Amino acid sequence: MITNPMRHAEGSGGARLIRLGFTLIELLVVIAIIAILAGLLLPALARAKAKGERIACLNNLRQISLFMQFYTDENNDTFPAHRNLGLTTADEPPSRTNWWGTSIVGYSNNRSNLFHDPSIKGKRVDNGVKWEWKFDCHEVGYGFNGYFLGIHPYLGDELIVGGVNFRTRPWFKRSRIVNPSQSLVIGDKQPYYYQGKVVWGSSLWWPNAWMDPKGSVYEGIEPKRHLGTGVIVFNDGHSEARKDAQINPPANPGTTVAKALINSQYWDPLQRAGNR
Repeated sequence: MITNPMRHAEGSGGARLIRLGFTLIELLVVIAIIAILAGLLLPALARAKAKGERIACLNNLRQISLFMQFYTDENNDTFPAHRNLGLTTADEPPSRTNWWGTSIVGYSNNRSNLFHDPSIKGKRVDNGVKWEWKFDCHEVGYGFNGYFLGIHPYLGDELIVGGVNFRTRPWFKRSRIVNPSQSLVIGDKQPYYYQGKVVWGSSLWWPNAWMDPKGSVYEGIEPKRHLGTGVIVFNDGHSEARKDAQINPPANPGTTVAKALINSQYWDPLQRAGNR
């Protein structure tokens, strides 16, 4: 066993010392330095990767907004239905495949991967909801502002919030949008549980859009998918990453309380409550 890393050797120049290895203290110092560097570097790498995924998601939604534009151009200026079939449990199989995504995917040459947020890898858990990406109406992870833009096949709704009447009817026309740069069309969306099933990761529904962590129905923009933000695209084609308070209502509009009008200008294409 070597107890001293140095030994004497004789040569023409006299005795000299030859190193045989590192001391234990030197090894520990090197390991400690590597651990410190890794601790500093890995979070930075993870954040850089997350930023890259957010950029990819922004690009995805810009592309999808173009497909939506092509659809309205060819369909009398109207948006697709948030769902086309499947109003009852018996109609469940067609409801998975007959929704706004399948209505517009043809404009992308049927590349459904453009609807896949790169940050969704394998199985996820969001607010207790376990799900995995699929190109269907329940687990696609991108929601359409269907309450205002594509409420059909439902016949419409009459919702008065804080004294403002948000009447909705089928076949909303793009030309009616007051301010396209503030008009939400698609954004990050998590599904929720209904009767024990994972449902509606494709539908943003303003009456239930408050993302209360203690709630059970999450119909707003998923707020923390990308570094504490959700990614959205507007009807003028530009996409953004926004925090929860910058896009979602602070209470469910379905409760009709006045504070639910906050951020309604981004949801309601007619901006009937003005800028709140």
